[in-house]
Amino acid sequence: MVKVSGYRMIAAMLMVMAMGEPPAARAAALQTVSAAAFQAEVVRLEGVVAQCAAVAACKVESVGNDVQVDDPAKGGFEEHWEWLRAALKTAKTAKAGERATLMREAEARLAEMAQESVAASDTQQDFSHARAVANAVLARPEFLSDGGPTWWDRAKARMLAWVSRFFEGVVKVGSAAPWLGTLLEWVFYVGTAVGLLFFLLRNLARQRLRVAFGGATLRAAAWENEAEDWAQWAEQHAAAREWREAVHGLYWAAIILLEARRAWRHNPTRTPREYVLLLKRGSAQQKRLRSLTQIFERVWYGLREADEAEYIEARTLYEQLAASTLEAEDNTVGTSEALSTGSVA
Repeated sequence: MVKVSGYRMIAAMLMVMAMGEPPAARAAALQTVSAAAFQAEVVRLEGVVAQCAAVAACKVESVGNDVQVDDPAKGGFEEHWEWLRAALKTAKTAKAGERATLMREAEARLAEMAQESVAASDTQQDFSHARAVANAVLARPEFLSDGGPTWWDRAKARMLAWVSRFFEGVVKVGSAAPWLGTLLEWVFYVGTAVGLLFFLLRNLARQRLRVAFGGATLRAAAWENEAEDWAQWAEQHAAAREWREAVHGLYWAAIILLEARRAWRHNPTRTPREYVLLLKRGSAQQKRLRSLTQIFERVWYGLREADEAEYIEARTLYEQLAASTLEAEDNTVGTSEALSTGSVA
């Protein structure tokens, strides 16, 4: 028969002292059961604990009376369920995480009792009978959940069952074909190497892209500075009343400024009219650049002297272009389509 372990005797003594109940009254409250009935009671209480952990149905009244298992003179013992009642009572109002921890501890203690009971049983048949009795008890309406398992619980159960069947199949195949294990190892190693290589190549591509963007930013800043240099060069010639050179400087300041803002791709072979056609048709930028180009062509290619009025008009157009927001056509489109629309004038 199962013997009382040391910690269980100490727990029983402490419980008696805490309750302040005399031994005679305590003994009178005990219910004498057989070892098989005690095994069934432990299994039933495992179901109570599981129900409390799963659906928060922590029923203290389901614990039942303390028991006297067989005759103490012949190796029997007493079992007091006060610790389980206290755990269920606390779990009833505890948070989900605390309730799960309490029930795991209670389940572990009940599992230890069940193992001790099985070890002390004369045959496995007695425990099977106890399990059947416990299952019959747990099948009563008061132990059945009102809502039953949720769809998520059923889905997890199916998933775990599938995983279990999968690994069972792998074990069977591995036993029949020992080379399969080596093949799976190589597949794993090669897959890991390919994934690592892909990761490294992707990072390198991102770094090259960042470097390219950084280079484009530096080039744009350099072009902005160059445009400012052309504008200052124009002011110097205007101060000397060299209006033709001043208009020439303002025109190239405008072209370089728009190129810095990515109005078009860099191509030094374009003509002034081609630059105009690369801007969005009918936009304010195109109109201003067209007017500035017309002044530049009359003064520079017409081989005539400019005057102060033309310089002031060119300066106004340049400042408007510098202050406006870019409205360029898609830079990926070629210039042939734009050039087919007509001339600047």
